[in-house]
Amino acid sequence: MAFTFEALPARYGDSLFLTFRDPGRTLRMLVDAGPSRVYPTSVKPRLEKERQAAGRLTLDAVMVSHIDEDHIFGLLELFTDLQDSDERQQPRPWDVRWLLHNSFDALLAEGEGGAARALGGETVLASLGGAEALSAALGGEFSHTAELVLASYAQGSRLASLAAALRVTRNPPDGSPIMSVANPRVLKLGEASLTIVGPRESELEALRKAWKKWQETVKAKAKPTAELASTLDESVPNLSSIVALLRHGDATVLLTGDARADYIHRGLQAAGLTDPAGKLHIDILKMPHHGSIRNVTAEFLGDVTADHYVASGDGTYGNPDRATLELIEAVRPAGGYHVHLTYDAATCDRIHEAWRRDRGKPFTAATDGIAPVIERWRNEGRIEVREGPVKIEL
Repeated sequence: MAFTFEALPARYGDSLFLTFRDPGRTLRMLVDAGPSRVYPTSVKPRLEKERQAAGRLTLDAVMVSHIDEDHIFGLLELFTDLQDSDERQQPRPWDVRWLLHNSFDALLAEGEGGAARALGGETVLASLGGAEALSAALGGEFSHTAELVLASYAQGSRLASLAAALRVTRNPPDGSPIMSVANPRVLKLGEASLTIVGPRESELEALRKAWKKWQETVKAKAKPTAELASTLDESVPNLSSIVALLRHGDATVLLTGDARADYIHRGLQAAGLTDPAGKLHIDILKMPHHGSIRNVTAEFLGDVTADHYVASGDGTYGNPDRATLELIEAVRPAGGYHVHLTYDAATCDRIHEAWRRDRGKPFTAATDGIAPVIERWRNEGRIEVREGPVKIEL
């Protein structure tokens, strides 16, 4: 097999490990590394296994789809491991050639640290210490949403600093943000190509306008940081996720991060990757936002079809969403494709039920669970389902 796609168990986040076999060498790409507890239990063991088999491991590209905690946290741990090895004057467990990463500052075009200065350095530093430290820094009155956004900002800045200290090339060839411009940006990894579909420059303007508006009109309020974080919670994942079409030989994979379907579709069309009717068929579609129904539409799933649909998620926040699975089936009722889950359906439903119960919301397996849908698909035989760690070879 010339190409292998793996979606590692990453709790409620993403972690993808891609391997391309070119003549005479193997290239590897890691996309995200999940939230806390994922790197030591899932990502690091997989990389160690690869290192032992190869003798020496180089990650030719590490990509942060965007700065949400459930994507970036494990990568911070990975880069910290490399830094620790250097400080102990020991060989690094693996090398990283490229880091593809859009920090919040880079997207705002203000230079690293610009947002931190506007938000207040103490607040941002406290966010690195977690929710408790952040709440204490802000007098104990801070929303969970605001905590996550600020923590993600700080984590993105920290990762950029680590990459610089480790002399990892960031966003080749010139360090500019990874985004879709008038002429599609294409990065080459050996014989593989990565065509950047998003974020698009025009869409990032909305993020910059929101930031400027906050600076001009909200900054004087008593608790401006919480208000900004709540405002940006919707914008940052949707507008800043790196979306890319990967090609290696005949294999095609659409990497979507947490982007919204309409942004993805417009980006594919702008990059000239769809046919005149706006349609595209690929081998693997990494479902946006862990299979959330909020990030897909019937139009998108009808126009962008795949042989393999991959949904990362363990049931937290309701992802993968039952409605998303039903929508795939409704759009393509004849079947003939595969749906892959990083956790088995029973586990997803159990965690989903507990998550809803903690929030005082009911859960009914017959209407909210994904296990009944999976069981029916298996009985009917039209749609093939694979549960557990995902490995697709093309």
